[in-house]
Amino acid sequence: MSRAVEKVRGLAVSIRDASVSDEHIWFRNLVLGILNSALLDYRYIEIGAKQKSPYLAAWSCRNLLELKVITTYVLASGRNASDFKNDFLIDVKEFYEAITKRHKATHPRLVSAWSEAVEEAEGPMKEALATALQREVERGPQTQATHTEAEMYRRLMVEFGLKENARPKRAGEIARLILKHEEFEPMFKVCSKIMHRTALSIASSVVQGGLDEIIPLLSSTSASELLSIHELISRHFENKGIQPPEN
Repeated sequence: MSRAVEKVRGLAVSIRDASVSDEHIWFRNLVLGILNSALLDYRYIEIGAKQKSPYLAAWSCRNLLELKVITTYVLASGRNASDFKNDFLIDVKEFYEAITKRHKATHPRLVSAWSEAVEEAEGPMKEALATALQREVERGPQTQATHTEAEMYRRLMVEFGLKENARPKRAGEIARLILKHEEFEPMFKVCSKIMHRTALSIASSVVQGGLDEIIPLLSSTSASELLSIHELISRHFENKGIQPPEN
C-alpha cells in the first residue's frame, strides 16, 4: 500500500502540473481535489488503525467510499461533472446560511449568560459589563457578513440556472444512479453506525476495544477504494488528459 499511495501522489502531482486550458481549470481542480482528499483520508485510516480508533477509521473509510462514488459520477459524463461543480455554490450558500442560523440561535443564550455575569459583578466592573451588555442587546446577533455571503451565492445559483432551494447531491443518491447500491450501502452503514453516536457506538465505549475487530475491515475497504479512485482518474487522464468527459 505504501507503493500504491506513492502512485496516487505521483498522479496528483502530474495532474497539478499538467497544461490545461482556461475553460477546463475547474475540472483539473475538481479531480486534483478528489485525489488530495483521498490521500488525506487514507492517511487518517492509517492513524486510526495504528491508534486502534474505530471511530477515526470509520470516518475515513466512509469518506473514501463517498469519494469513489463521486469520482465515478464526475467521470461518467461532462454533464455529471458540471452538475457536481455547481454543488459548490449550493454548499457554500448552505454553509453561510447555517452560520447565520447558529448566530441567531445562540445569541439569546449569550445575552442570558452575560446578564448573570452582570448580576454577580460589583463596583466599576458591574457598570462596565452592564454597558457592554446593553450594547450587545441593541445590536443583536452579528449576521450581516454571513447573510451577505449567502445572498451572493444564492444569486450565483440563479445565474447558473439552479433553483434557489436546490440541495447538494448526497453520495447515497449518486450511488443509486451510477453504481450497484448494494455494493455501497452496506459498508456506508457500517461506518455510519460506528462514527456517529448511535446506541451501538455508545454501548461499545463501555468495554475498551469493543469495536477494534472491525478495524481490519475498515482498513482493507479503504485501501480498495483508494486504489479504485486512482484507477478511474489515471485511466481518464491517460485517455483524455485534463478535460471533462464527453456529455
